[in-house]
Amino acid sequence: MIYVLLSYLFYPFLSLITSLRRKTEIKRILVIQTAKIGDMICSTPVFREIKKKYPAVKLSVVANPITKELLSYNPYVDEIIELDTKDIRGITGKLKLIKLLYRGKYDISLSLNPSIPFTIVPLWALIAVRIALLPDFCGITLKIASGLNTHYVRHETGKLVSGTYMEMLKVMDVRTDNISKEVYKSPDADKKIEHILGDISPSPTPLPSREGKILSPLAGETFNHIPSPFVGGGKGEGELEREVNKPLLGIAVSSGNKLKELGSKKITELINTLLNNIDTRIVLIGSDADRTTADRILSSINRKDKVINTVGELSLTELPALIERLSLFMGVDTGITYMADALSVPLIDIAGPSDMSDQRPLGRNSTIIQRKDISCIPCSHTYRAPYSCGRGDRICITSVSVSEIMEAVRKLLNLSFPPRIKVRGKLQWESRKRD
Repeated sequence: MIYVLLSYLFYPFLSLITSLRRKTEIKRILVIQTAKIGDMICSTPVFREIKKKYPAVKLSVVANPITKELLSYNPYVDEIIELDTKDIRGITGKLKLIKLLYRGKYDISLSLNPSIPFTIVPLWALIAVRIALLPDFCGITLKIASGLNTHYVRHETGKLVSGTYMEMLKVMDVRTDNISKEVYKSPDADKKIEHILGDISPSPTPLPSREGKILSPLAGETFNHIPSPFVGGGKGEGELEREVNKPLLGIAVSSGNKLKELGSKKITELINTLLNNIDTRIVLIGSDADRTTADRILSSINRKDKVINTVGELSLTELPALIERLSLFMGVDTGITYMADALSVPLIDIAGPSDMSDQRPLGRNSTIIQRKDISCIPCSHTYRAPYSCGRGDRICITSVSVSEIMEAVRKLLNLSFPPRIKVRGKLQWESRKRD
């Protein structure tokens, strides 16, 4: 609170200096987004639409050490400023950030992270136009601090966060409702994925960026997903063709928020059920921190030769080259789910506690599985995300059966399962299809 009070005390003086430095032409814009992978992917429409309106501006983005990689090949981002939010705790950290932003000579700041530091720092950095988001869940101090912005937009419960972002852009005279997400792969990503999947893996047709980099398709574009071939060798031409035509399924083994995790036991059961009923290959997907989980899953899988373990092997700029080859992606509501959505890959999102009115996959073939009969759902929102279950049993996740997931797989892949597959009880899932 002391930083807010000091900022209000010096507000008249800072505003006077800022007005004297204000320019008529917009040359530099700063976007602050230090949240996690999924949030960064859902922020990509902001970067694109700003550069479409102001192609000559220098667009800088403040990102955390993990998500900065997602911006490495984004053609709309001119500068990435790496920032760990731990580094701005205390007066020293805030002064360093003020100095950094002051030197950037930004004309406009757009804060997608509602927080005290990202409210007061742009003011002290003498940024003339300061646009911020005021979340539906916030404390009294942030509400008071919001008056230090030149503009703020309220995020209302029940509205997509990306829609609120578009409202914020209107302050800059950027008027659009295009909230399609984007992810970009490194130029050598396809080569690495071909090596992992085998020499018979076809490469998807690359899309050139405005700088000649290799890009992935945008959400909403027509894109034919080619089921990838799988690891193998010494096959005849006819056998290779049969391998190519098999579906390739991807499963995320973990989540950054353990509250949302499906758990290794259920993932193992799901994989064994899939392999017993579908002629397919399955790819395990996760970060380096998920290696132990992946090993635990693999140890209990009956047909290990049908599973490809990529956990900890791919960077965030290599992962899109794998995801776009999938026939179907399955995971909880986590960052890689939104990567699949950005690439228009058919997906199953086991939403658990997440508020789907805040943020959700919007692709043509996105199926969201979520309980409708549990009163505490949703408890996890974009701007208020617990990391433990208030009930203590995570029933929103644990009560989702493998049978329900299999039924969603059947519908998305247009498959007919043998009679031994039974779906227990009333399905609590919905398929969201965009026309």
